[in-house]
Amino acid sequence: MCVGTGAKNYDHYAPELKDEHLSGISFNNKTYLMLWALYTIPPGAIRTGKASGELTETGENLVKKGLLSLFSA
Repeated sequence: MCVGTGAKNYDHYAPELKDEHLSGISFNNKTYLMLWALYTIPPGAIRTGKASGELTETGENLVKKGLLSLFSA
């Protein structure tokens, strides 16, 4: 999963991540879930002890809906 904040419009489904989707983390800007942007991130890059937060159940449902939208035509 990738998150982005810069673009005003995406070519693919990119829902906005709101406070109701997150627990223990927040973003300063509007943040969008870009499920179609797949990146490989080395585990050591995020296991710094500083990362925290998780998706709420509502956030997990948003991810599921987005993943399904990638495979439906």
